[in-house]
Amino acid sequence: MKKLLLALSLILSCLLVLVGCGTSNAPDEDPPKTEEGESRVRIAELPEGAARYEGAEISVGETSLPAYSVLVNTSQSWTPNNYKRKESGVCLFELDGTAQIVVRPETKINYASVLRPLSAKITPIADIEENTLTFTFRSAGEYVLEINGDPYDAIHFFVSAYDKEGAAKYSGYSNVEIFSAGIHTAQSDSRIGAGNVINLSGNTLVYLEDGAVVRGKFLANNASHIAIAGRGIIDGSTFERDADHGTVTVPLEFNYCKDIFLSEFSVLDPAGWCVNFYFVENSRIEDIKIITSRSNGDGISLQSCKHIGVDGCFVRSWDDSIVVKNYPRWENRSTHGETEDITVTNCTIWTDLAQSMELGYETVGVPFSHITFENITVLHAMHNAVMSIHNANNAAIEDVTFKDITVEDGKAPADGTGLIDVRILYSATWSDQHTSPTALGTVDGVLIENIKVLSARRFSATVGGCRDTRPGFESDHFVSNVTIKNVSLAGMRPTEAECKFSLIRSYLRGFSFLQEAKEVTGAKFIFAQTDEYLATFGDACIVEIV
Repeated sequence: MKKLLLALSLILSCLLVLVGCGTSNAPDEDPPKTEEGESRVRIAELPEGAARYEGAEISVGETSLPAYSVLVNTSQSWTPNNYKRKESGVCLFELDGTAQIVVRPETKINYASVLRPLSAKITPIADIEENTLTFTFRSAGEYVLEINGDPYDAIHFFVSAYDKEGAAKYSGYSNVEIFSAGIHTAQSDSRIGAGNVINLSGNTLVYLEDGAVVRGKFLANNASHIAIAGRGIIDGSTFERDADHGTVTVPLEFNYCKDIFLSEFSVLDPAGWCVNFYFVENSRIEDIKIITSRSNGDGISLQSCKHIGVDGCFVRSWDDSIVVKNYPRWENRSTHGETEDITVTNCTIWTDLAQSMELGYETVGVPFSHITFENITVLHAMHNAVMSIHNANNAAIEDVTFKDITVEDGKAPADGTGLIDVRILYSATWSDQHTSPTALGTVDGVLIENIKVLSARRFSATVGGCRDTRPGFESDHFVSNVTIKNVSLAGMRPTEAECKFSLIRSYLRGFSFLQEAKEVTGAKFIFAQTDEYLATFGDACIVEIV
């Protein structure tokens, strides 16, 4: 009997422990040990040889917070190699609880500094006498501090949830490659081969530890079940990008692959496109951070892909931020691409050049359907449309949704073709670049809903098809069934007459603009920690340097 009672007691104790752990609001973390717990911050030192940002002193508590230097492009005019770039900062750390940050810029501050996304509701407090900006992070997320409101005097903060598992949380891979803290180049790491390429075979996990900086290109062809994860950095700054001479290094390239998983890491200054998925299926990209500033610096490019999820990513790009296209097969360009089931959610975008969320221009292949962008915040759209479809080939683009979108700064695209640009058109630059000439296609079924624009001169859109006048292709091509529903501009609900809609009515079948009696919320910031969980913390913060 005593043994039975002892066993029951042990079972009850285990159940109580499990129930207690289940009440934590912080994912994968134990609750604080005391009523007033200590917040935790983990920082990885910059490895020797990494470019350090010197534009400001940054600290968390009494600890200096190191920042990487990255270049951003200040021009909204494309050039193959003659860039106008400026230094910016990138701080990376892990957080459990809260962290007060103090920034002392070299620039003399005023009261106009802002921290984006605005939905995070963090206001930098300026001390003019001390020349400091102070604010508190209460959640993992991607943030940008714009000093004195200048978008080109900015510091990026990539804050991750506190992680105690590392590579151990990724299982099921027979090959594991760990890149430890430090700089990895072709000269220092034998895994980086000719052309700075790291060739990946199937069933492989690549883990980038905190403080790892890899100067190389990850490449996989005809492979499956590959993951690249961890909170290190892929750095393209040392590679040449010259579009006139074709010099390019795409850091993440996957061709004819399945079951690819990219997670957590940052990619800074790639020498061309950043992520290239080409004929990839059943794959996921989540929580990666991208900053590009050179020609064709597209962030995430999905070409002829099926069943792809992109979630929780930050993309600042000097070309299309997130783009979906149909390409032909390079080995037989008469075999066209197919696109199906692409979902992009919970992302933060900053577009210094071109479009923020783009379908096209290259759309070589008829099947092109079920594309969704949802809960997206666009911090700045500095050049072209925020939401765009450019069908410049033969695709039948169907069932496209842009939903729950916030545009914090849309002044530039609102003066061009508009915040929204949905067109069928022949492009002398793009239509015939990758294949022999094709007929033009169609666009049918576009829903644009719950769009909150904080700053723009007008709510504007260009929508319509065209007459193809090329010899042998003479025909009409229509955009059909486009609905724009529930939008706001600077807190107001514009009527259709107050918007600027350039509708190509001869080639438009079905366009509606609706304002329902419901709040326009736009995108929502996803807080990783609840207020109840944060209330268990006191003022103390333990900083760990690794």
